[in-house]
Parts: sequence; C-alpha cells; structure tokens
Amino acid sequence: ALAETGEKIIIYNVPGRTSVDLETATTIRLFDDVTNIYAIKEATGSLERSIALLSQRKDFIVVSGDDAIDFPMLVNGAKGIISVTANILPNLKSKLVHDVFARNLDSARKINDDLYALNSVLFCESNPIPIKAAMYLAGLLDTLEYRLPLVAPSAETMKKLEKTLEKYEV
Repeated sequence: ALAETGEKIIIYNVPGRTSVDLETATTIRLFDDVTNIYAIKEATGSLERSIALLSQRKDFIVVSGDDAIDFPMLVNGAKGIISVTANILPNLKSKLVHDVFARNLDSARKINDDLYALNSVLFCESNPIPIKAAMYLAGLLDTLEYRLPLVAPSAETMKKLEKTLEKYEV
C-alpha cells in the first residue's frame, strides 16, 4: 500500500528500541523492491553497518541516528544526522555536520569529541527520558512530565545530567 501512495519512506533501524535489527541484506532488498524507500536512519551504533549499506547502493541515503558516531558516519558518506543531542545543543550538532561537509574535519572531530560526555549520559536510561530531563534542567521545558510507559529518571541520572550539563553552554 505504501508503494502505491507515492510518499517517500525513510526506514528507521533502531534495534535498541525495537529489539529487531534490519540486517544489511534485508535493508538492501527493501530499498531495491520498494521504490518509495530512499533512506535509512541507521541507529545500530555500527559504523560497519553504515559502510556496508553505502558500499552496496550509492543512491541509498544513510543518515546517522547514533550521536556517538555521527562524525565517522558522515566522513564515510552519511548524508546527515537525526540527533537526540541536537534537542539541547542544535548549534553544535549543526556545526559538526557543516564542518564535515566543508571538509573542516579537525573542527568536526573536536565537536564530536567534546560532545562525547553528553552523548553518553543522554543514553544512560531509555530514550527519551534523559534528553527530556536535560532539556528541563536547561530551562527548555517548563515541566518534567512523562507519559507511561516512560517514567521519571532516577535521582542518580538527574545528578549525572546536572554535572555533565555544567560542561556545556545550554
């Protein structure tokens, strides 16, 4: 039915949330068989997976869905990012992408390295719990509310977020 609508489709591969991994062969088959599929948000955390996809289909757009490896994915041919961290530091994440595309790789790598601590703490509990808490701590959200099945972050996570956010201008 989707192939008949004409709507463009981005596949989202995030086994950490779905407990199902779209393996490379399956993804390539879907891309070849369903003309509406043009891209994948690859969030397996595997640089090898991205390279496998990019090496097999030059016209298949791979987008990084894993903040920790945005830099190497972009350098290896990913066309962009869909980022959790960008919810709190959009300017830095945007600069990272623009720097890679402008081949300012030292600058991009430094941004990626500088964001490592934040990228890590934002995934210390199930997404989107930590990013919402971080946005609240930064004054970007008025309240810290979650809808079930999500629950508030632990006190330990809140302390980690507060300590980590001190390193960044948010």
